[in-house]
Amino acid sequence: MSALPGIEQEAQSRRSRWCPNVIQPCLVTAVLSLCLPIIIFLVIPATMSPTFTLDPASSLSSFNVSHSRVAAQWTLVFSIENPSKLIPVKYSHMKATIVLDSAPLAHAEIGSFIQKAASHMNVRAHFHSDMPRANELSIKSLVSGLERGEVRVDVVLTSARRLGLGVCWVPVFGVSVTCNSLIFTAESDGGGLTLTLLVGSSNCVLGLFGYL
Repeated sequence: MSALPGIEQEAQSRRSRWCPNVIQPCLVTAVLSLCLPIIIFLVIPATMSPTFTLDPASSLSSFNVSHSRVAAQWTLVFSIENPSKLIPVKYSHMKATIVLDSAPLAHAEIGSFIQKAASHMNVRAHFHSDMPRANELSIKSLVSGLERGEVRVDVVLTSARRLGLGVCWVPVFGVSVTCNSLIFTAESDGGGLTLTLLVGSSNCVLGLFGYL
């Protein structure tokens, strides 16, 4: 009779070892089954990186060079393409900076907007630069460019980004775009009042996190 308690203890020990070995893999499988579609649904669209270019409608106008100050109005038209065929994208806190010789000339903020799936849209940014005419390299380069009718600048654009999943907007990595060596040149009429973006000079590169 004394052997029965030992047999029961051994059976209980086997059951206690058996339960974790069976339940834990089942739980892991269940969690993965639920999470994997969500991960795929989020990661695949997020890796479909948007495309940014500058439209030829971008211009530099109303510039005034005096003995003491240099002022100008800039209009940049960003063309954005959303490659995802299923998911819309919401952009917010979008900011753009015009840079000349590594020095910022003007800043602009663009309001939040939603881009539909598989769509192309243009977004305008308006800048006003008004600076004292100093001996800084960037100011000298701007004045020289305005006088000869050709100005070369860089543009940096940053924005937060969310993906539309049903009624929810899920945050993903923001975008940082750099457009290098943009050339604004005087129109062929020779009036010199407006400098337009030279076609083919809008070389925009998406930052690393824009691909994630």
